[in-house]
Amino acid sequence: MSSAPAVLIGKRQHWRVAEPTDPSPLSPLPAIVAHLLRRRGIHDAEEARDFLNVSDSLFEDPDTLPDIERAVERLASARRDGETVAVYGDFDADGVTGTALLVKALRRYGLRTLHYIPHRVTEGHGLNRNAIAALHERGTSLIVTVDCGVTNAEETAYAGSLGVDVIITDHHLATAALPRSVAIINPRAPHSTYRFDHLTGVGMTLKLAQGVLRPEFGEEWRTGLMELAAIGTITDMAPLFGENRYIVHHGIRDLQRTGSVGLRALLDVARVTPGYANVETLGFAIGPRINAAGRLDHADTALDLLLTDDEARAAELVRQLDDYNTQRRALTDETLERARALVPAQIPPLILVGEPDFNPGVVGLVAGRLAEEFGAPTAVYAMDGEQVMASCRSAPSFHWADALAQCEGLLFQFGGHAQAAGFRCSMGALPELQERLVSIAAERVGAAPSMREGVVDAEAQPHELMGPAFQGLRRMEPFGIGNPAPVFLARGVEVLRASEMGAEGKHFRLNVRSGGAIWEAVAFNQQWDFFVWELYVFYTLDVDHWNGDERLRMTLRDYAPSGRPRLAL
Repeated sequence: MSSAPAVLIGKRQHWRVAEPTDPSPLSPLPAIVAHLLRRRGIHDAEEARDFLNVSDSLFEDPDTLPDIERAVERLASARRDGETVAVYGDFDADGVTGTALLVKALRRYGLRTLHYIPHRVTEGHGLNRNAIAALHERGTSLIVTVDCGVTNAEETAYAGSLGVDVIITDHHLATAALPRSVAIINPRAPHSTYRFDHLTGVGMTLKLAQGVLRPEFGEEWRTGLMELAAIGTITDMAPLFGENRYIVHHGIRDLQRTGSVGLRALLDVARVTPGYANVETLGFAIGPRINAAGRLDHADTALDLLLTDDEARAAELVRQLDDYNTQRRALTDETLERARALVPAQIPPLILVGEPDFNPGVVGLVAGRLAEEFGAPTAVYAMDGEQVMASCRSAPSFHWADALAQCEGLLFQFGGHAQAAGFRCSMGALPELQERLVSIAAERVGAAPSMREGVVDAEAQPHELMGPAFQGLRRMEPFGIGNPAPVFLARGVEVLRASEMGAEGKHFRLNVRSGGAIWEAVAFNQQWDFFVWELYVFYTLDVDHWNGDERLRMTLRDYAPSGRPRLAL
């Protein structure tokens, strides 16, 4: 590693070069690996071992979750008395995988189960009275929620009036008084002392399944469940450290040999070789197909696929999901183009745009793309009857859930996290809401968004990352939010050849010379529109799987010319 300027300007964004760290406390690890671990808050050898080995110590005891014992006891009494238990989920991939996981677990436990996921547009997120009444009419005496419920005090009380008990598993922040229920299993509840509070909705159902099944099944309790938890955790963009790191690491391993008919069908249609499944393929190929059902129609299609044992039925369902996903991509691109045109030329501290005919199923995706493009917290809305229905995505230093809580009087409903949230309001309230949110954003992130800034972990030519260093990098996986793939800076990289990739030329491939060796470099969602002799490149070093072979390549996050322009041929 050598020194570099503190800040470099790439074609896409600014890059700040991380300060060097002292690798000696983590000796004998390679210096670059020790540096990367120290940048991730790991400062002694024991922490490093737990992290690199994905130690069992990362997987918490469910007994320390609030109300877990009460939930386990209530489920035991339901089994003893032959009750019908309904698993009530949510329509995104976190909720769908969590619902499938809990249904599988409770059936294994010997319970008679029903499952219910509300429609995104006509019912919205969370418990609702009509659904509760319908489940009661079908003989349900206990509802267990997945990824919802902590904000549904009135609906929980209504269930109680019908004689239906409710166990809530959720990971969202409560925005009002907590429901009066049998149990609220939520690591972020006010009374929680649970050590890890970043579990997802599916993560919460995994912990409940662990509490219910482990006493009878031992370590076999997790068979067929961890892979679902991994998919939901990745797709919900949860931080991949602590317990989430354990769940994703072991879930991916289990997925590579899964016995699930539905998951095997999903991997096949997404052209993911099971042995090569990773965070990237699950996040960009599997998760979106699960999400597509709830975005364009009803999430039951995805849930049925995850629960079926029939291969012919799985083939039918996965074709439908693939069609939904194709439609979703086209609709997202169209909506993004229209929404982008609504963004003011002078980018405000917070972007709020929408049209009555936007599809509610894709506004969250569009908000995320705009937030990334403009570096500003963004809300995109559609209309549901007379109500504005918005999805919000964040930028650094802005907490959507906190901001919406300050506007509660203008909203019919809201909820979410720091980085992602949603709300409903009247069209008449929208101008005042926009003014208030822009004011909050101006205080938090400044009067105007600045150019995005990425972080370079270290300066290194790719050949410097070979051998023990690369083995150490592989042990740092899975990469994702909270444990991002390390970004390296290489200077003086010589371009030998450039070509477009993809049917629409949205990506490009380079052959480059770096450190005396020839490397392949790829860049996604970037266009190669000029030729230069030399580049600064901001890259990750990845393993490319193709036709059963593995080879190393550079994946460019950004680049900038460092030499004189190359003449176009």
